Amino acid sequence: MKERHSSRVPALLVALLLACGVLYADDFWKNKPPSEWTLKQAMKLLEDSPWSRQEVRPVARNGGGADAVVDNYHCDSDHRDSGGNCLSTQITIPSDPSRLPQVEVNMGNEVVFLVRWESSAPVEEAFARLTDLGERATALYLSAPTRLPADRYVVTLKALDKAGPIGHPRGAMPINPIGALENDKAGPRARLSVNGVVVPAAEAERSAVGAAGEAAHFLFPREVNGAPLIPPGRTARVNFEFRGQRFTVKTRFDIDPQTLR
Repeated sequence: MKERHSSRVPALLVALLLACGVLYADDFWKNKPPSEWTLKQAMKLLEDSPWSRQEVRPVARNGGGADAVVDNYHCDSDHRDSGGNCLSTQITIPSDPSRLPQVEVNMGNEVVFLVRWESSAPVEEAFARLTDLGERATALYLSAPTRLPADRYVVTLKALDKAGPIGHPRGAMPINPIGALENDKAGPRARLSVNGVVVPAAEAERSAVGAAGEAAHFLFPREVNGAPLIPPGRTARVNFEFRGQRFTVKTRFDIDPQTLR
């Protein structure tokens, strides 16, 4: 019995080493200088990292309201499988939350939205690395902001891709997927909240309209009433929200002040 127990020890050590290797690979920005990042790693930092999040949202075809509700109960009989499951989920989108009727659209118009915190050294270095690797077209597609003012935090909302069922073509991106950036009667379109402090975007800019995909850049003040929005010295939970005409995106970042640019 003792021999059998001891024979398992090397396997356990190998598993631990492999786990450490996975952690190392995931946090390459901590252990590798930007000059050594591969193309895949630079892309990962810009698309799936502590400074970048991907959110899938259905986008109404008719420009209805942003409050979309998934409805699995109202489904045509010819859109159900043999088990009665709905093959084409419906999204109920009220054009006006205070009025009926509501407008239903098929859940075939989902878009992958990328939300990226631009005001950080790793993101800036990742874009520079793409340039070093000769990937200017890739950097253009990922919609680097044209400016990073010293008194603003910049957050990018990018229509990254058209989502679709597995095994089916993705189809064309909806026209103007992000929609209007101007504030409306309900308030600001984009805002940040940190430790209970809510700050609307001071400016909004649009870029990459057309074949490269659409993106919007929101600029937020770094100070509120003379105090820094993100306190120095500790990681801060920062929530970003964009309330669009046809969808709403809410995401959060855990920002280490030492990475801020």
